Parts: sequence; structure tokens; C-alpha cells
Amino acid sequence: MGNSCIGVSYSHEFLLTCVVVDNSKVNTALLLTLAVVAVGSVLRLTGGIVLPFVIALILYFVLAPTVNVLEKLHIPRFVSILIILVLVLSFGFLVGLILYSSIQALLREFPTYQMRLIEILSEAIARFELPPDILDQLDLTRTTRVYLISLSGNFMAFAGALTIVLIYLLFLLLEKPFLRNKVRMALNDHTTRKITIVARHITTQIARYLRVKLLVSSMTGVIVYTAFSVIGVDFPFVWAVLTMLFNFIPSIGSIIITVLSITFTIIQFAPDYNPVIAAALSMAITQFLIGNVLDPMLLGDRLNLSPVVILFSLLFWGWLWGIIGMFLAVPLTVAVKIALENIPGFEPIGILMGTGNVKKPRRIFRRLKAKKE
Repeated sequence: MGNSCIGVSYSHEFLLTCVVVDNSKVNTALLLTLAVVAVGSVLRLTGGIVLPFVIALILYFVLAPTVNVLEKLHIPRFVSILIILVLVLSFGFLVGLILYSSIQALLREFPTYQMRLIEILSEAIARFELPPDILDQLDLTRTTRVYLISLSGNFMAFAGALTIVLIYLLFLLLEKPFLRNKVRMALNDHTTRKITIVARHITTQIARYLRVKLLVSSMTGVIVYTAFSVIGVDFPFVWAVLTMLFNFIPSIGSIIITVLSITFTIIQFAPDYNPVIAAALSMAITQFLIGNVLDPMLLGDRLNLSPVVILFSLLFWGWLWGIIGMFLAVPLTVAVKIALENIPGFEPIGILMGTGNVKKPRRIFRRLKAKKE
């Protein structure tokens, strides 16, 4: 099945040509495609169970080094883990409480914004001679109100999901000291070294990415909060938190939050467009400087991910798990890329996922094999 031999006869001369067909690679590609489809379908169906674990795993990559630092200060591991979990819980509770209060205040002011929105749309309809019943067809105000009410009611679900994530995170942090020994007992030493090095590489890359993004996104949020407070935009803290969160979505996140904030300022300040221009300039300049100057300077090209791959990962993980999947797209894709680069037979796929600027990708498996020999 692996090889086939083809005989060809021409002008009383018999030529025997053996054509080697490596069906194993074709079979591997087909099996990989089927596996991706099957795994994607399962992850989509079990998102409510798997997603909290994935979030906890990514938090584990970031927080595990902090637990190690606390242990070096002679703080017991269990106490160190509790300190980290309390800080994470407090931060999540504080942000959720402030966002909940802000959305409740927005709902109270909603009739005012609704009237302003209707006035702006009516002016636009009259100026551009659009059909007068377009407002009834769009029904934007009702849709917006329903969305805000549902968002307000989802905070209990957010609290429940945060609790599940923290439980997963607790057990992951407690399990870490015993994980290497369990892998060594389950597999041979050579395979254990492979898995350990690949896992360490993935952890380092994801942790660095998340720390840099948290730093630059927090700076962006602080600048937006300060600028919007000075300009007089309503709910500056909400816009600061949303800006910080959407900056974790590469490329399109900053565009989405800029469009949303400018739309809101138009509704609030029209027909006075000076504050709108000021808010738009502050948002655009901040996003440009931090996103195109500071972020690349701190992060560099360490992730080695092609822009096309990043865009596809946003679409794929967004289809899989919605907006949360888009937030997790880059860390998950980095993990997949590093794993593929170091699995024999799948190195070309991992290399093709990169930018091409790295001359010699790290192939840990091959290096370990050569060392063993």
C-alpha cells in the first residue's frame, strides 16, 4: 500500500518505472484534518466545561512563577497559592462590581441617550433622504436596551464562572510539584525531557505575552480614563476597562473599541462635535502609539506568529467560543505552534505558522534526539 510500481511499454521497448508514492504522509494529513474537525466540534459542544479550564490554565502560566517567588521567601506553597487566589478573586470582584454599577447607571440614563440617538438618526435620515421608516426597521434602541439588561443580568453567571476558574487554578497550582514525577513514572525519561522542555517553552512564551499585553493594556486604559474624564465623557471607567480588555484581541480589538467609544461620544455631545473630536483623537493616538510603538518594542518578534495566522486564529477561536475565544486566540495559537514545531512530522506546519523572520526555529525534539545518540 505504501509503494506502487507502474509499467510503461513504448516502440518495442519495455520501460519499467517504479514510482514511489508515500501514502503515509497523505494519510497523516487526512487524519490530522479529521482530528481537527472532531476536536473542534467537541470543544464547541463542551465549551461550558472546557473553557473555564482553559482560562485557568492560561492564568496558571502567568501566576505559577509568582507562587515560586513567594516560596523562595519561605512562605509555604499552600499559603502562597491562597494569597494569589485571593488577589485574583478580589481584582475580579472589584472590576465586576464597578462595571455592574456603571451599567446600572447607564440603564438609568438610557432614556436620555435614546432621545439623542433618535434625534441624530432623524437628522441623518432627512439629510440623506433615506426611507422614513428605517428607524422602525432597525429598532436600535430596543435592541441596545435588551442587550444592556442581559449584560447586567449576566454578572451572576460571571461570578459563577470565576469561581469555577479559581477552583481549577487552585488544583493546577497544587499539582505542579508532582506533575514532573508523574510524567516520568508514566513515560520514559527521554519523552519526559521532551514534554518538560516543550511545556516550559510554551509557558515562557504565553506568560511573557500576557504580561506585556496586561502592562500595555493597563497603560492604555489609564490614559483613556484620564482623557475621557478631562473631556467629560460619561462612564470613563467603563470605557477604560473595555479598552483594556479589547486590546487583548489583536488587530481588530482596538478598532472595535475606538468605533464604539466615538459613537457613544457623538450620542452624548451632538451637536457639539469638539468633545467628540477630542475623544476620538485621544483614543486614536493612544491606540496607535501603544499598539504600534510600545507593544512591538516590549514584545518584539518572540511569538513568531504570522499575521494571517493571527487573523485566522481570531476567526477560528471566535467561532468556537465567541468573544472569550477571541481573547484567548493568541495564547492558544502560540501553544499549538510550539507543539507542532517539536512533534516529528509536523514541523513544517509549525514553521509555516511563523513570520519567516526567524532563521532557525527551535526543534527541541530533534536536538534531544541528537543529544541522546
